[in-house]
Formats: sequence, structure tokens, C-alpha cells
Amino acid sequence: MATVGETVHLVDVVTGSAATLTPTDSSWRVREGGPVKLWERIERVLDAYDAAGAPGPETFTLHVYDGGQHLRHPQLPGLPLPRP
Repeated sequence: MATVGETVHLVDVVTGSAATLTPTDSSWRVREGGPVKLWERIERVLDAYDAAGAPGPETFTLHVYDGGQHLRHPQLPGLPLPRP
């Protein structure tokens, strides 16, 4: 994530996907590109987090295995973490 002025740029270096958020008078204009819709994914996770009552970090578990890493919570979708 990088901010230039008031514009926020999100880039997924693994997939090459990007989202740009630019403020307007009353909201944000979002532009997305690449195979993954980053902003749509972020909104889904934030909605689920809010619906779960904004749980604290102590309620999450990290699962590490040969196929990668996932951050898990009983009330939220699994969050795969990128490989370095």
C-alpha cells in the first residue's frame, strides 16, 4: 500500500492486481485491475470482521503447513497469507 497525496494505491505483487482509491466529495472512487479484485476482497473481509463483532487479535489462529499459511477465526472466512 502506498499513498500519494490523498490517493491510496494497493498492489498485490504476487498476482499483479492493483486497486486505486481516490476521494471524491462524498465517497471514494475505486479502480481495479488484474486477476484479483483487491478492493472487493477487502470489503468482504471487513464486512465479515464487523459482523463478527470486531474480534481482537487473540481470537485468531495461524495455521502453517506445506501449502502455505492461513489466518483463521471461527466467524470469519479463512485468510490465506502470501508466500514470501
